[in-house]
Amino acid sequence: MKIKIFTALLLSAILFGSCTDLSETVYSDISMNQFFTNEQNLLLNAGRAYTKLQPYPEEQKLWALATISSDECVVCTLQDGSWWDGGRDDEMKQHNVSTSNKINRLAWEYVFGGISACNEVLYETESSPVQFDGKNKIVAEIKVLRALFYYWGLDMWGDLPYTIDFTNKVLPKKKSRTFIYNFVEKEIKDNMSLLDSTVATTNYGRVTKGLAYTLLAKLYLNSNVWINTPRWAEAEQMCDKVIASRQYKLEANYFDNFAVKNETSKENIFVIVNNSLLTHSFYWYDLTLSSLSQKTFSMKDTPWDGYICPPDFFNSYSDKDLRKKSWLYGQQYDATGKKLFEMAKKDTVWFVYNPIFPETKYKSRNKWDGARCIKYAFQTDGLQNGTLDMDNDFVLFRYADVIMMKVESMMRQNKTAEAAALPDFQKIRTRVGMPPYTSDQLTFDELLVERGREFAWEGHRRQDLIRFGKWNNACWAKPVTTTQSVFPIPQTAIDTNPNLSLAPEN
Repeated sequence: MKIKIFTALLLSAILFGSCTDLSETVYSDISMNQFFTNEQNLLLNAGRAYTKLQPYPEEQKLWALATISSDECVVCTLQDGSWWDGGRDDEMKQHNVSTSNKINRLAWEYVFGGISACNEVLYETESSPVQFDGKNKIVAEIKVLRALFYYWGLDMWGDLPYTIDFTNKVLPKKKSRTFIYNFVEKEIKDNMSLLDSTVATTNYGRVTKGLAYTLLAKLYLNSNVWINTPRWAEAEQMCDKVIASRQYKLEANYFDNFAVKNETSKENIFVIVNNSLLTHSFYWYDLTLSSLSQKTFSMKDTPWDGYICPPDFFNSYSDKDLRKKSWLYGQQYDATGKKLFEMAKKDTVWFVYNPIFPETKYKSRNKWDGARCIKYAFQTDGLQNGTLDMDNDFVLFRYADVIMMKVESMMRQNKTAEAAALPDFQKIRTRVGMPPYTSDQLTFDELLVERGREFAWEGHRRQDLIRFGKWNNACWAKPVTTTQSVFPIPQTAIDTNPNLSLAPEN
């Protein structure tokens, strides 16, 4: 058995605190019995499972499937026909995703690529005769990381193929959503005690108890949808575990969580570590900005003008809400402050992002229609291979979400007045210039809207809409629907494994 270690895997060494010298020798084609001979090599190998997280925010992976299918993002066809892409984005928006949809397929492959990598690392680690004090913790981390991939799968597709044995060559059978749910819960609980309780630079970007409790809170919060069993009190308890750890706190500045150097955030519980030299998956400036915005941000690369904020979602923000600065709109300026424009037949056309435009333009959008996402600060240096990737670490779970999950679980237990009075919940509002909610103002509809404003484009909106019973509602460019609270298993997966066409086992 051979293991190929690529340059990008040096990021794994950074994650595990075992190497900070990026000029060190790169290893390749090392046999397994030669490589797994010491603690450092086992740590480096375990990092391979973490690198499977990195493509999450790409335009054709899991984040895109969840985000475009919700009401917080839309990919319109431009007047020149670009961004139609065979209608794959429209399928997501209309909740009519086909089994051949490319993004659905790549999202599926992302999840099961992560599960497979975890299975392989666990087999190699547990098979190694090397023993050291932290070995069991490594195994626990990778098991909970695998549970995270399965959590995404049960959310997006429901019934899933189940396999945790890397050596098993039998095609896995499909298991029910309830089975997968129970597996994820048990896997997290069984490994919780071995995980780090304290947040430190040595476990940055790694699985800790904070993530484990947050994942359980998510599991219990969505339990009523996923297994038809409400577990609101348990969701609240898991949030309380995170709060009681005193390892996290709300940042005074909302946007510090998304800065280019956001590793100092005390709010971010679990992130995907990025490095503009070693990773190439985070390039939102390309996805959302129009080409002339190059001059605003002094970019070398040419943005693609695709992902935008739907007008009705944009209108959910008050002008006083600092989170509205997540979106770029209005007259645009170059890096020196001069107004940007183009010439058309000797006429000056000012570069203005128009956040409000009619649904009739959904398949014929003007190039500057739509507000653009600038929630993550755009990195403007470090050109690599002709493109510019971002150093910002992508945030998967934040402490603010824990607080708002606690509020929701309390409301569902008829404790709205107590929830509204929580100091951290009030701070989520006041730090962005908005007044705290009174108990009368805090309705479920308002909480859903507030979650949208707080967590826009963070990958939670689809799940929230389903849980609040709003998934099928009409929104901008989408009529009322009755389909696809889960997505279809891709045809390519069924062709490879005919078991996936059969009814699931419990």
